[in-house]
Amino acid sequence: MTPDFPPRTGGVARYLAALALYFKNDLRVITTPEKDCEVFDAEAPYPIERRDLFFKNFWPRWFKTVWLLIKEGKSFELLIVSHVLPFGTAAWLSKFVTKKSYMVIVHGMDVSLACRSKQKRWLTEKVLRGAKVVITNTKALAAEVERDFGVKRTVVCYPGIKNLGHLAPDQEESGRSKRDFVLLTVSRLVSRKGHLRVLKAISELQEQIPNLRYRIIGEGPELAEIIRVANELGIYDLLRLNGRVTDTEIAEAYDEADIFVMPTVVDEVDREGFGIVYLEAAVHGLPSIATDHPGVDEAVINNQTGLLVPDGDIEALKEAILRLRSNPKERRSLGSAARSRATEDFVWEKSFEKLKSFL
Repeated sequence: MTPDFPPRTGGVARYLAALALYFKNDLRVITTPEKDCEVFDAEAPYPIERRDLFFKNFWPRWFKTVWLLIKEGKSFELLIVSHVLPFGTAAWLSKFVTKKSYMVIVHGMDVSLACRSKQKRWLTEKVLRGAKVVITNTKALAAEVERDFGVKRTVVCYPGIKNLGHLAPDQEESGRSKRDFVLLTVSRLVSRKGHLRVLKAISELQEQIPNLRYRIIGEGPELAEIIRVANELGIYDLLRLNGRVTDTEIAEAYDEADIFVMPTVVDEVDREGFGIVYLEAAVHGLPSIATDHPGVDEAVINNQTGLLVPDGDIEALKEAILRLRSNPKERRSLGSAARSRATEDFVWEKSFEKLKSFL
């Protein structure tokens, strides 16, 4: 049960869709109606029930989910919920009546948001400790819920990668070293993704790397600010902005780039829990430059699959870009190692197989 499921986009929806696909013969999905969901639902190899999970004129609005779970208690043996609040709360409360166990999937930001008040933190602890198992997407998050909430049963299920095209050959063969030196970011355009940090670094590297270019793929509320800052720094001509693009176009962008860069902003609430795009870039032989922060450092291994820089350190970001620009052999080596790790270790089947022992 989740409100975050395709055709919604984003890492959480993709994660949950992959989980549903893995257990397609043993589950049904209960989620909320979405625009144009009929096509997705018709093609899905598992049953999807679209329901309004919130009351319109009754508070708390999410209590409708408790009522639904109690009503449907005889129709399921185990409940899996995403979002510790409020769906985890509904699972915990309904269990007193249905006696049905539940699992909770947490992603990082949902735990941070749940701790912003004493009441929510108390509820979060009850929900997590009452779960059969808490599923996290990183070791760092598992350690956090074990330490802060006394949870004893956690399992780490890393996100898997979706190959958005062919596996790129080595960088010289793919033609990456022939013309402009291209940095790439693929993400929602929100402040925590660090686009403005990259713009600042580029503005100070123009003389050292005359052919430096920056491509951004994504949509979001930060677009106007990115354009404003690029103009203010005098580097708008070095910028290439693409909004919504196809999977094929994203694959081509990865194959044409030299470095994937996303130096996320560390925020204890709105945080980058992992960063699946680092792995998608890795599939295409790209090393990444990222912020050194728990969770992210599991997606990018410093000096092995990319480079990690301190949060907000523009000088370190510039040095990382220069280092990979000046050392094509190291750049190719990091990219090759990143690709091997992504394709061997970050596979949905390998992640979700761990859950079988809890069923």
